[in-house]
Amino acid sequence: MNNWRQPSIYLYSNEATVLFILFLKMVSVWIREFMISIVLGIFRGVLMKFRNIFFGFLRTWLLIAIFCSSSLYAGTDMILILRDYQYTAADYPPYFLREDPLNPGNFIKVLDNQNTFQFKTYNLSSEVDLALYEAEVEPVLSEWSGQIGLLGSNAELSKQFSGLIKMYTDNGLHEATPKEINVATYKGKIEAVSYVGRAEGRAPKIDLLVANPRTLSDNQTVLPKGAGSSLLNDMAHRYKEEGVEEIQLRSVSNDEYYLNRGWRAVPEPEGACGGDG
Repeated sequence: MNNWRQPSIYLYSNEATVLFILFLKMVSVWIREFMISIVLGIFRGVLMKFRNIFFGFLRTWLLIAIFCSSSLYAGTDMILILRDYQYTAADYPPYFLREDPLNPGNFIKVLDNQNTFQFKTYNLSSEVDLALYEAEVEPVLSEWSGQIGLLGSNAELSKQFSGLIKMYTDNGLHEATPKEINVATYKGKIEAVSYVGRAEGRAPKIDLLVANPRTLSDNQTVLPKGAGSSLLNDMAHRYKEEGVEEIQLRSVSNDEYYLNRGWRAVPEPEGACGGDG
């Protein structure tokens, strides 16, 4: 049995309206495209197009259904007052898990003192940044959301939320609220991604934050860990430097991890998917 457990980082918004609109959009697109295919009158082409559209629609619906399930939805809304935030990048270095030679089956945390995480922000309102996101980040999210053979619920959650970030981004391009993507890289490779709403005059809202699903797979000792925590810390410092007073998030699990680092729980609203959460 492990005597040490990595804090899980899965953040998302609880906006039922957003999910319902996404679902309606997918239904309308599916119906419209299928009708166009029928009008074209090419039977074989119709079947191929119908199959592709249907399975794309089905996959999106499954993502939404998983997202709204009680096991995933349970979580806590939290805020962080940045005025008193004291953590630094040194508190969140890259690390690896190594099996303890003195206690087989247990794992110890080994810091990587030779490398650091690097960070980058993509403003989706900028055509240049949007093009860079599509070239640099979107393929990574597609890869993560399609991974198989993952071990453990943390890795599976990260896989599903990676698909949600991509879906949120695709639909968020048509919304008035500015959105941004933040990434943490290790040796040039993306290891964590966040999706943030930046409405003017309101606290930045971290809708989604995920780490590479493979780094969260149970007992893996090859890939670096800690990218999600490090990215969250970097965002806190950047927003603080911009004069932002507080930031918001919703944690799916391990609330104690955030509470111990200065986050405050706020009253639980009605469930995003029509229940009490």
